[in-house]
Amino acid sequence: MENPLQGYYRNKEIYVKMPTGGKWMANPPNLTADGEIGVRPMSVKDELILTVPDALYNGEAMFDLLQSICPDLTNIEDISLPDVDVILLASRASSYDKKFPVDARCPHCESTQMFDIDLQIVLSQVKSVTDSIELQVEDLTIEMRPNTLSAINANRIKTSETARIMLDIKKQEELADTNLREKYSEQLAQIAAANFVLIADAIVKVTMPDGTIVSDRQHIVDWLANSNRSMVEMIQKHQLKMNVNGLPKEFNFTCGEETCGKSFDTEIEFNPSFFFTTNSKGQNQLKK
Repeated sequence: MENPLQGYYRNKEIYVKMPTGGKWMANPPNLTADGEIGVRPMSVKDELILTVPDALYNGEAMFDLLQSICPDLTNIEDISLPDVDVILLASRASSYDKKFPVDARCPHCESTQMFDIDLQIVLSQVKSVTDSIELQVEDLTIEMRPNTLSAINANRIKTSETARIMLDIKKQEELADTNLREKYSEQLAQIAAANFVLIADAIVKVTMPDGTIVSDRQHIVDWLANSNRSMVEMIQKHQLKMNVNGLPKEFNFTCGEETCGKSFDTEIEFNPSFFFTTNSKGQNQLKK
């Protein structure tokens, strides 16, 4: 029997442009004619998910949350990292009010005050990151894209588990035993391997001088594992650049102190870990 209250279920209340437009998703999202995607406010269950420690770093929890607030995403695991923050912030705006309170320190009088950021304005200023980066390394052309959420989560889980094991090993007789030292080295190798897999996730393909295209993920991982440090660090730098969410970071505020009243610029980092609290405090960094 159809629920007579179905017409009162939560609906999509905000439409936003995904920074990547879903470009790299195997199954593109259902966008409007204007290229936007609808976002719903959170359900009570969604809010409970966020009360669980480390929920934002738990793959299944995050995937469930995104599917709940953004039903037009057809393949959650495939979503690019820059899109995640924008969709979460849009849901925050529709779940509570559209003002985002943050603390900022006035550099003129050194007082810290609470300011409100209009999230609708922020979401309307999201920058597109639909362009791939072509990186020339020696005689190879590397095409890069943002990491997927599934790859980021898998890396976090792997490195967290490995770090825990390493800590346990280190506590045992300060690695005096040869077998313990070997186990410790094995775990270090595991972390390195996990990082190579994450970098490879951001590589679409590698084109060789003769035109040969390499897109097999394992082949790319093996190549990274056998490359020199400077090459890997160069690729990592561009990997981080591709993962930027495109949300504006610089804001101008006017000091509320009667003896000051001066305006100042500051940077606000929109961190998903405090998107959904009503008394959010931004982690701001004054411009030098």
